[in-house]
Amino acid sequence: MSSEKKEKKIKINDPEGGMTRREFLALAGGVVVGLAIGLAGGSTLAPKVTETVTKTVTQTVTGTPSPSPTVTRIPPELVGFPLEKYPNWEYYYEPEPVPQPLRYMGGAWMMYPEVEEFWEKVHKQEVECTYVDLFIMAQRFVATGGYGWDVGGTARFRPIKQAGILQPIPVAELPRWDNNRITRILWEPEKVTKFRPAQIPRFKYLLWWGDTDKEVEENIGKNLALVPNNWNFDSVTYLPEFLPYEEQGGKAFSISYSELWNEEWKGRTMMQDEALTVFAETANELDATGQIKIESPFTSLSREEVDKVYNFLLPIVKAGQIKTFWFKYGDAVNLLVSKEIWIGSTWQPICYDTRRAGVPAYYARLVNGPFYWFNGDILSKYTPIREHALKFINFRIDVWWDAFITRNGYGTATNEYEDVKEYMGEEAFGWFNEGKATYLPIDQIIKEICFPDRPELWDLPDRLLQALFIPDKYFPPGQPPREGKPHPRGNLRDLGSIPDKIAITRYFLSPDYPDDPDYYIEKYEELKASMPV
Repeated sequence: MSSEKKEKKIKINDPEGGMTRREFLALAGGVVVGLAIGLAGGSTLAPKVTETVTKTVTQTVTGTPSPSPTVTRIPPELVGFPLEKYPNWEYYYEPEPVPQPLRYMGGAWMMYPEVEEFWEKVHKQEVECTYVDLFIMAQRFVATGGYGWDVGGTARFRPIKQAGILQPIPVAELPRWDNNRITRILWEPEKVTKFRPAQIPRFKYLLWWGDTDKEVEENIGKNLALVPNNWNFDSVTYLPEFLPYEEQGGKAFSISYSELWNEEWKGRTMMQDEALTVFAETANELDATGQIKIESPFTSLSREEVDKVYNFLLPIVKAGQIKTFWFKYGDAVNLLVSKEIWIGSTWQPICYDTRRAGVPAYYARLVNGPFYWFNGDILSKYTPIREHALKFINFRIDVWWDAFITRNGYGTATNEYEDVKEYMGEEAFGWFNEGKATYLPIDQIIKEICFPDRPELWDLPDRLLQALFIPDKYFPPGQPPREGKPHPRGNLRDLGSIPDKIAITRYFLSPDYPDDPDYYIEKYEELKASMPV
């Protein structure tokens, strides 16, 4: 498919007008490359098969935890395409072109050219993409009435589900989904997290099908409302060049969220430009430290609780402590790279892209925990291509995607499966998921792998070298895994292993949305209006 045709397929919905996809991912003046971090193809590749076959191939949905391949040889039209990168590709293969396109609408961070390329080549179905910004996603989906798209990659999901524009996604029709093996925070949040009882029904409502708590409970393990294909624990990025702290994986806490309000960093801090995020993060910190008492779920505070958070933040904002509330990904990266900002609430890819520019940055293991979020794919009630859409959704929890999305530091519902570990290799899987150190020491990594052309970085103290580790450079796509064992001076992933992070997490945020969003927005706009001119 020509690049011209590709460009015509892509639509961008943005409050400031149309942009290209690259601009959407990173407005960075040449600094940001746009979430360009991670294992694009996995570390371990299956042997390449070159034998061709011309007979027609059929597939069946088996309902087993993994797709059951029905193709054992490569069809002639796929010779030369790197199928060895895609375990279970046979399940997605279509012998004849699919006449109707698959229309994807949602976050750009959930869709990549590599996904489109695979689907159009192997499934023989054109992919049309409409990208929607995170902070206005709920309104945009609801406004469609469920028409004009087949699969939605969504966050801020509550009002979308409530709008009646979706259909359930049966677990039995997702061969990759196994209730016994999915990450435990999705299956039993009440057992493995510090979530309060008031948060649990909201969490389950956003994952499983049903309008009432009773209906949701009846559908657990049977029908999904949303299939999580990206999740993480969000925290604070800080520059150790200016803040005297460091990360040690899951071994110790470094700072608390209150560090954003430390007067030493006045005018050097930033928060996210969304009422839900600002009020939820602050409410968690104030409740954990005993400064105010929160009874409601952190994602849906009462008006009285919103007022308490607002009253706490107002003098801080008025005093100029917060330099900015960032909205665009590239702006957040540039503020850190230029060192105008030293600490801020961010997504983890922002921390990684700051490092990519040669600026040491850490993602903090916060004293009162990060917040968990999960986003994923939903199915339109009115899609005319349900079977194809379900296969597409399944592909985005299959082995290749599980490894690919680690570029952002993200997991999926299925990223702890054994076949994912085999695909990524012991070292990469251990670093991403299990809190294990790299096999090489950090000074060697920075000098020989991450920054071989930046000698001015080689002799920095270990505290800064560790904050320059770039996962996709150390775990390059398509390379065989290293032999060895964790090195005492190897890099540890910030925040620690998946169990480490789950154990310290007090609340979740996306894909939830407040029950009274208008009041949130009203108070948030008042808060921003108080910033010094």
